[in-house]
Amino acid sequence: MTGGDEVPVLDSGPLQTLAEEVGPAFAQAFIDDFLQMLPGRAAKILHGLAGGDLRAARDAVVSLKATSAMAGALRLERCCQELEFRIRRGQRLDPLTVRAVLFANIRLLVREAARQGHIPPSRPKGHSPE
Repeated sequence: MTGGDEVPVLDSGPLQTLAEEVGPAFAQAFIDDFLQMLPGRAAKILHGLAGGDLRAARDAVVSLKATSAMAGALRLERCCQELEFRIRRGQRLDPLTVRAVLFANIRLLVREAARQGHIPPSRPKGHSPE
């Protein structure tokens, strides 16, 4: 459930395609929403696992897998594929281990999204634009 180090963290191809099909503003809004929703989506997976509700955990994993594919978040998508496979096989998953892996992948994704310019650089608090 590592996500696969050989898989790119963020492939810009799907977002470029989205921008060409529906416009750059929509593509930017999509990646913004996707990135903002990551912690909540991970929490749904973890809540399902911790509560023994494997169906809810699987549904949350499938949802995150699909949106990750649409955003080009290939490593997170691969992580979700592996997690989905293990849930479907009925394997016992430690929520703390899953949490560590999910959030490690999310941190990598956010860093790469910032590096690729999908996240505007933050301004120091207290400074206004001039």
